[in-house]
Amino acid sequence: MLNVLPSSIASQLERLEKAIACWPIQFSIDHAIKWVLQFDSDDYLLALRIIESLDVLAQRDVRSAFEVAQAKLERAAVEKGAPIKGNNTLYAGVGQAAKSGAVMAYHYRLTAKIAEGDFFFRDDEDEIDFSKIDNIVLLDDVIGTGKSVITDITSISEQVHSLSKTRNIYVLTVAGYADGIIEVVKETGASVISALEYSSKDTVKDLDAAFYSNMPMSERNRTLERIKRYCRITSRSALGYGDVGGLLVFDHNTPNTTLPLIWAIGNGWIPLFPRAGRIQGAAKVLKVVEEERKSEAQQKEKSPPQKDSIEITLFVEGKFDEIFVDVMRNRMDFAKKIGVKDVTAVALGGLTHSARLIDLLRESRKFSIFILDGDAFSQKLASLINSNESTGIIYLKPTFSALFDFSKVFADEGRFRGLPDPNGNPSNEGWMRDFEIAVIKRGNVSSNSERIAQVIEEYLDKEKYEEFTQEVSNMVDKLIIKSGPDI
Repeated sequence: MLNVLPSSIASQLERLEKAIACWPIQFSIDHAIKWVLQFDSDDYLLALRIIESLDVLAQRDVRSAFEVAQAKLERAAVEKGAPIKGNNTLYAGVGQAAKSGAVMAYHYRLTAKIAEGDFFFRDDEDEIDFSKIDNIVLLDDVIGTGKSVITDITSISEQVHSLSKTRNIYVLTVAGYADGIIEVVKETGASVISALEYSSKDTVKDLDAAFYSNMPMSERNRTLERIKRYCRITSRSALGYGDVGGLLVFDHNTPNTTLPLIWAIGNGWIPLFPRAGRIQGAAKVLKVVEEERKSEAQQKEKSPPQKDSIEITLFVEGKFDEIFVDVMRNRMDFAKKIGVKDVTAVALGGLTHSARLIDLLRESRKFSIFILDGDAFSQKLASLINSNESTGIIYLKPTFSALFDFSKVFADEGRFRGLPDPNGNPSNEGWMRDFEIAVIKRGNVSSNSERIAQVIEEYLDKEKYEEFTQEVSNMVDKLIIKSGPDI
């Protein structure tokens, strides 16, 4: 320890040592002092408050979080009809995972007791039998804004969802910020599973956050501006990537959504927890996908397929829609009523607008139907799809929520706050939006999927459901006829 310290630091040494002692890792008090000394003397207490507010996760915390995430993943996979098995699930690191990808895979593998060969981090593309894969699990340590990981997930989803065999894509993380999770789900349609879900109240950006506890309101904005000043010294970002202002640290790496004054090295700044670089895992997944696509192109059917042998994929616009179909499939014999071997729902989110996905589907042997909302926007979107021999389009009237038994829902109005006028018109976009918010679209879909599924199962109108299954069945019949012998 430094022998001579300013009194303003020396008087707070016990407080600093106590804060570091709470971390689940060994940390040098000397290094912490050096970091604090970089601040102006008037801001030493600010630096100390930042140290006291950090959420530091060690290896044991990561493994505990993965235990939670694994349980959620296994339940989600069962609901999708493809339970996690040793040889049907492929894992790969994505996003800004740096050496985090390998570290996350290591901890996840030990926690879930999965063979090392099922992880896709080595140069082992030739050893992967992709035809057996039902689930793709994309691992990252944290979802911040979601923007960086969306690019990787989108490129994988476009390729995977256009193959004949449908795969489920999951994004599994130790931690995630609620806004970022929502963005990933909205833009990619992937299922996001985060063991630890943070909100703006866990950052410095929100002036009502825990960071400002016991601080006068008049001081909070000034404190935030001081933090931004130091962050700009070390980085071009005021509060980290996406201006998240996070206070999260892993012992192996620091997310770029955490305050840069924690991890950056710009202008000679000494980081408290340095940040590592980036390693991509998505490219390896794309390579095996392309190999399967080439194999599909060489296969030709000699006769039209039998309806009961077809696995149909329903591409839907959002995660709520996907849950609707999953409930129908798992609880209401959806595939049997349609007369096909199986039905899988895939939420596309922002991928609904992906010209690349549409082009790949035109070349694919996949039987698929786009289930679109019955509004003007979706009908315009359909003009981009231009269904081919094995792809159809069905419009809802106007959304999946129209399949609810409205009278039954309003009979239980005490259960749903904010219901619209029961005499309103369900075809009115505003009325239906208010109805959906009151009944199913409350909160983050990733955190409330089981509640949403329960509501759907309980209030789905059986007669409307029968009409919908008949419409899907008729569309499948048309696709079989259109496909001919050369699908």
